[in-house]
Amino acid sequence: MNKIYIDLNCNLCSRYGEFLKNKNSDLILANQLDLKKEDITKDVLIYERNNEKYYANEAIVESIYDLGSYFKVVKLLKLFPARFSYVLYKIFSNNRYRLN
Repeated sequence: MNKIYIDLNCNLCSRYGEFLKNKNSDLILANQLDLKKEDITKDVLIYERNNEKYYANEAIVESIYDLGSYFKVVKLLKLFPARFSYVLYKIFSNNRYRLN
């Protein structure tokens, strides 16, 4: 069973979690605070599949990819340099409360 850990105080994060849950009823939405301390301090979105964790921008790509169908094209984002997509992720995550 796949799990996504989100910041429940963030409307943007909660809406993303609900979007995924509506498309994949097997997904478990979990509170970011349920993680181990070292993961909580990273303050990023975490997606867990088969006991493997994906962080930040990779969590987004993998969680959307797992929706299947035409969502699989999201893997094309991996063509961008990892540093670029991480910086873009951080811009959104650092402003997530303002984007509500």
